[in-house]
Amino acid sequence: MTPAEAAVALAQVAQICGMVSAFGSFVFRLTVLPGAALDGAARDGMAARLAGLARASLVLAVLAAAARLVLQAAVIAGAASVGDALAAVPDIVRFSRFGAMLVGEGGLMALALFAGRGARGGVFGATLLALAFVLAAGSLHGAAVPGWRGGALWAVASLHMLATALWLGGIWPLGLLLGRLSAAAAAPPVARFSALAMSAVAVLALTALAQASVLVGSMAALTAGSYGRLVMVKSLLFLLLLGLAARNRLLLLPALQGGHGEQALRLLRHSLRWSIGLAFLVLLAAGFLASLAPGSARTLSAGGGERGEEAAACGIVAGAPLGMPLHTDRKA
Repeated sequence: MTPAEAAVALAQVAQICGMVSAFGSFVFRLTVLPGAALDGAARDGMAARLAGLARASLVLAVLAAAARLVLQAAVIAGAASVGDALAAVPDIVRFSRFGAMLVGEGGLMALALFAGRGARGGVFGATLLALAFVLAAGSLHGAAVPGWRGGALWAVASLHMLATALWLGGIWPLGLLLGRLSAAAAAPPVARFSALAMSAVAVLALTALAQASVLVGSMAALTAGSYGRLVMVKSLLFLLLLGLAARNRLLLLPALQGGHGEQALRLLRHSLRWSIGLAFLVLLAAGFLASLAPGSARTLSAGGGERGEEAAACGIVAGAPLGMPLHTDRKA
């Protein structure tokens, strides 16, 4: 990976982090906050903090998406200056699925900035970001795969990203809420968030296995290439994060309502801080994985048969993201 490609990957990580944080804030405000034991003023204050977190996260995501578009244009066009990179952007948007979808993602995120603090604002923001995640998934590895396999990867990646955002994006809001509650009052929102997280983890596990079965290629590829090794690192980080979540649910949640509730609450807050750090590392690994060619890249991009010939006849943008050809139905 060249320095320019690494810069693209870091911009993608920043965009993903912003989107995950914003989506988690919107969903947390809709599902967990209403059940918290807060008075009117405290509830309004917490809603305002979550809205502020969502807006700050969206600003980061929009700026990162813009930087990613320019940086990727520089890589594809082999630009020697910022001016050359900016001049290449219109063609990247016109002639690649990646460019068109990234602009769509940016537009949806920009609209989500106008979501209000109430329930309608939460639904509005979460819906726009869900659509942005679907577009983001459409510019990942499935974009380089012709035929039904590319569509299936797109659908699986969409579910994977939404489940990730539901779980990891809610950890920070939960930490903010627990700073305002006693141990006894913290138990109901923790239990509600834990139930949501369990559902998200189930979806994550299934979609991760589905993607790995297609993209890794073989067990040998897990150790033979950069993609496989990074998959193993991400899986280890995921297991550590899952271990913390299991400890929170099985040990600390019951203890919140016992004789050592305040101690359990302090341990839970400490655990959430560690979880935020691990969540960032998971997203960092995910961002770089999306920028590497998977072990099955040659097989997937070939397509095979008539569909492969059709894809080869379409415009293919050299140097496209993912380390794989980026097929598009528009003539370059």
